[in-house]
Amino acid sequence: MRNPRRWRDIALGVAASGLVASLAAVLLPVAAAGDTARSVLFIYGLTAVLLGGGTAVFRHRDLRAQEALARGERVMARWHVDAGTWREFLADNEQRQQEDGALPNELSIPAAVPAGGVAVIAGEIAVQIGDSIHALPRRDTPEVTHAELNTSRVRPSFIEFRLYYPGGGTGASGVPRPPLRTVLRFPVPREALRDAERVVAYYAAGRPGEADFFHGRGDGTDPEDLSTCFICGYATHKLASHCPQCGAPLQSRRWSRRFGAVLSVCGLFITAVMGTVLYYAAPMMLRPGVRIGSSRFTGTAAQGLFFLGIMGAVLIFGVTALLYGLWQIKSGGRDKRVIFFIVGLAVLLGLIVMGMWAAGA
Repeated sequence: MRNPRRWRDIALGVAASGLVASLAAVLLPVAAAGDTARSVLFIYGLTAVLLGGGTAVFRHRDLRAQEALARGERVMARWHVDAGTWREFLADNEQRQQEDGALPNELSIPAAVPAGGVAVIAGEIAVQIGDSIHALPRRDTPEVTHAELNTSRVRPSFIEFRLYYPGGGTGASGVPRPPLRTVLRFPVPREALRDAERVVAYYAAGRPGEADFFHGRGDGTDPEDLSTCFICGYATHKLASHCPQCGAPLQSRRWSRRFGAVLSVCGLFITAVMGTVLYYAAPMMLRPGVRIGSSRFTGTAAQGLFFLGIMGAVLIFGVTALLYGLWQIKSGGRDKRVIFFIVGLAVLLGLIVMGMWAAGA
């Protein structure tokens, strides 16, 4: 990313325009704007706020990383790449990009080769090559999954970081976004190879950091950092979001316990609400037309049983979430059978509700 300040300010402007458009869609009188104009304003406003705001957050992160490197904070190494070496690297990089299965290089390459060469600053949470800044946070995206120093007598040496973006959500067409894999490849002159080795060793080690409430150091000293893949059984103490062998999401014992606490609270709430609703509604639905207290169910017996079945399924969902959350707090692990059961039950309830809505129930 080049010039993060400029792109952050542009994104903030887009978000601000979206906020204005959304307010206009709500506040403009009907005489001043028809339903179509108000709908267009609202759709644009919501889209601009989400996209502009999200982009501004990431560009601000890049800007803060750039400013930290400029102040010398968490800088591990600096080196200079002369114009000749830079040209050789660009030619080699172009050749590698043409190979089958090559991942795109995130490096922002200027149109013209700088006459004075390119300065490289390698930090603990960011790397700057010339005016191209790349934030590499320890516990956020992109995740550095592999780091290596490639040296050759006939080609320019370079560092290559393989980066992973988890994906998730859906695009404009409704298609789920798959994980994205890229690389950050940048040159290393011969006189800086020792510094480059130190940088690569640091990133290859998983960059252990200070422990906090949500994460441990990630260096193997705390058993709570252990993450085990419930698909293939791969285990690691490094802070990783996905399994390198099968791609399944990873979750440390520490995170499992905290997620279990949240799940228990949600399950307890659902159980309490649905239990109360069933306690008061079941007698009426089992006896349609009969007044019980001050209310009565006006549907048929079949409809009463149907609605009771739905509420019972929601109650089972809540109880399962509560018990599974408590088990996670105690064990710090995960059980894929329970996860599949909860997801399947949630999907079933969603399909039932959609069917009822489509039928006009």
